[in-house]
Amino acid sequence: MSKLRSLVPSTHSLFVFEAAARTLSFKRAAMELNVTQPSVSLAIKTMEKHCKVILFIRDNRGVRLTEAGAELYDDVRAGFRRIEQTLENISERGTKYLSFAASTTLAAHWLAPQVYHFQQIHPDIRLKIVVTDRDVEPDHEIDVTIWIRKRDFNQANTWFISDEVIFPVCSPAYLAAHPQLHTIEDLNHHQLIHSSDAHRKRMSWSEWIELAGGDPSQIRRDIVFTDYQLGIQAALLGEGVALGWSFTNRFHLDNGSLIRPLPHQIETGRAFFLVANDRIGESEKTKKLLDWVLAQSKVHRSHGPP
Repeated sequence: MSKLRSLVPSTHSLFVFEAAARTLSFKRAAMELNVTQPSVSLAIKTMEKHCKVILFIRDNRGVRLTEAGAELYDDVRAGFRRIEQTLENISERGTKYLSFAASTTLAAHWLAPQVYHFQQIHPDIRLKIVVTDRDVEPDHEIDVTIWIRKRDFNQANTWFISDEVIFPVCSPAYLAAHPQLHTIEDLNHHQLIHSSDAHRKRMSWSEWIELAGGDPSQIRRDIVFTDYQLGIQAALLGEGVALGWSFTNRFHLDNGSLIRPLPHQIETGRAFFLVANDRIGESEKTKKLLDWVLAQSKVHRSHGPP
């Protein structure tokens, strides 16, 4: 048993003391605690008698803390704050989130710019974005994710989002400061931003140029980012030309922060798929999330790549 129980007349007296010490008013403390002022005064007197120390000085101007009262208040206030923080933390753990697993690029360049819209129309749903460097299987911890698979991929609880279409992208500032691009061969005279991914296969510049009918032998790999997200960030900052994916770069293309300096594009025969776990039939909130993702990505199915 905690010794504290024998040092105070009751745990309630600590709440009364904290309110009175914080407000320096028995009247305001009573209003806050929804009790009468005499009951506050009695609780403080009982506590002072039990502790054998005067905690408040009472005079015509009101009340003020004694040295002992101020010392006790500092510790009670700090203790209450720690308890509040712990209770908030453990309560938060019990909150049910919908978990959306996504790559860094998808999270940063597709979800982040518009997820506030989902929260506005569904304020009752809490969404947790789980950034992962590899594909994960939806399970008891992950509700929804997005995979890239062959165009004919077919599995329960999956929905086609968009074909995988890849093309060069750069910032308007970069293109304004460098020679115009008219042909695939013109890429040899530009700074190409290279990226690789240890866990997801991404098309390289050499592969893209060869598929587009060019000669990749002149391509130099001066700088390589090991995260595609960093490569796109470099393109946004005007550092060069990167390869862009139609789905994940749609937001930047729509707002003009990235442009397509060449009309050439490669359709890979693969596609983006929305994937949900087996509990979708039990969760109306998960269905709302799926409907929202499909609605936000409808443009890719209605009008094709940008």
